[in-house]
Amino acid sequence: RDFCLSRGLGDVYKRQGVWLFSGELASNIVIADEATDAEQRQEVEVPYVRAVRSEANLRKLFLEVSGQTQANRIVQVKSEVTGRVEAIPAVKGTRVEAGDLLCKIAVDTRQSDLDEAKADLKSAQLEYDGMVDLKTRGLQSEILLARAAAGLEGSRANVKRAELTLVKTLIVAPFNGVVETQSVEVGDFLNVGQNCVTLMEIDPVLVVGQVAEKSINSVALGGEVKISLITGESLVGTVSFIAQSPDLATRTYPVEVTVSNPNNSIRAGLTAQMSMPIGQEAAHRISPASLVLNDAGAIGVKIVDDTNIVHFKTVKILGETPEGVWVHGLPGRINLITVGHEEVFDGQRVKADLSPLGSFAES
Repeated sequence: RDFCLSRGLGDVYKRQGVWLFSGELASNIVIADEATDAEQRQEVEVPYVRAVRSEANLRKLFLEVSGQTQANRIVQVKSEVTGRVEAIPAVKGTRVEAGDLLCKIAVDTRQSDLDEAKADLKSAQLEYDGMVDLKTRGLQSEILLARAAAGLEGSRANVKRAELTLVKTLIVAPFNGVVETQSVEVGDFLNVGQNCVTLMEIDPVLVVGQVAEKSINSVALGGEVKISLITGESLVGTVSFIAQSPDLATRTYPVEVTVSNPNNSIRAGLTAQMSMPIGQEAAHRISPASLVLNDAGAIGVKIVDDTNIVHFKTVKILGETPEGVWVHGLPGRINLITVGHEEVFDGQRVKADLSPLGSFAES
């Protein structure tokens, strides 16, 4: 009976052992299967994205300034002698060149005054020559010779004065330009200092704008400026003047840009938009489709680093071209996510495909 009892207990223990062993084995198999499924599931859950390598390039920066065109010079051409106006060859609106006649004043007695001065000069010259001859023979004193020399110089001055007075009856243009206003008519009497015409020089023409004090040090003399007029014309000029003191009312500095205007086609007073160069900055040119917004509403792009981790980088848009937009604020070299950037988030691990577009679907 004891043998049978012990044998029976042994069978019981064997069955329990087999049950325990089989339960542990099954548990291990289940855990191993779950781990394998998790790894496979994790591998499947890592998203694919397409990225391109982008390197920053130096790009010129421009300051946008509003302004308007102005004449290079505006001069009121005034009379230097008195007299009646005989002719006005350059009426209002006439284009003239330097030296062209603007107004003609009557000569009156000025020609006879010149003739008289020349006769006096001839007499003074003869008197002086005679004095010199006598002096060489010891028959003339130094005092009388000096007086004759002074009289000769006075006669020469009178001739010069009479010649200038006669010349000033012809009022001519001091430079190339356009007669903007005409102050007198034929028959009017001009006094000394009275305006004949107003002459405007518009070749070259100036484009004048105001630059804020925070940006004035970025503008340099001689810089090439692109200009767009309200009439649709596009021009190129150079910075020719930068004020040293600001406008007290606006705290902005006047800046002038000189533009060639050989055909006088650019009028004064036109509204203009100027793009002034203010330096260079490293920037990336990317597709506008790569731009995204984060939760805070900041605009930026998503890039992937060498460990396949996604990073959101805020950017500043500098300009736009048909080939893309220029942005600032990124490292010199990046892997820019171009496809799939809407589905991934900052800090997520991804699989980045840098291959050409045609091979993405095959991978």
